[in-house]
Amino acid sequence: MQDELDILREVGSIASAHGSIALSDILGRKINLSLPSVDTIPCNGVSTTINIENIGISVISKLLTGLKGKVIFLLDEKNAFKLIDLSYKIRGEDKKAGVLTEMGVSLIKEIGGIVIGAYVSALGIMFKRLILPSPPTLISGTMEEILSIIISTSGAEDYILLIEAVFEESQEKIKGGFYLVLTPEAASDIKGACKRMLEELEK
Repeated sequence: MQDELDILREVGSIASAHGSIALSDILGRKINLSLPSVDTIPCNGVSTTINIENIGISVISKLLTGLKGKVIFLLDEKNAFKLIDLSYKIRGEDKKAGVLTEMGVSLIKEIGGIVIGAYVSALGIMFKRLILPSPPTLISGTMEEILSIIISTSGAEDYILLIEAVFEESQEKIKGGFYLVLTPEAASDIKGACKRMLEELEK
């Protein structure tokens, strides 16, 4: 299992490089995207990994080809506003009131789409297959509500690849969550692909 996680960390490194370039272009400043940690957990165990009482903003895409599952980019409200502030300033009273402008919502959706696209593209490169995500959908609410939506549309035996997402620029550091939710068949598929890659490296 450790060797498989190492391969998936390499996928994260490829995705980070592509995502950093795209984010820097959109936000107009140097942004470093890193995906430093990777872990796998059962779908019904994800609620133990975050504070479910926080307000969250989530960008979700279904995987249309290559693998069965979906990808979720998740930020709590505090980190969502910090990410928006990298692009434009929100009035202080709006932030205190928890108000997201239409432009802010659009920006989070676009950034989430970039992070999802970068990771899915890196998966496709690593496993030599075409993996396409659907256009992203944005939902907001408490973390508990968001997780309920994610879990309710997933099977009890689905697995989640839990990845930490960190955005850094010269004066700000922002943390979010990145979840690859896989059906048992898709998880087995990735496990088999990792095994084949390891066997090829040993030859």
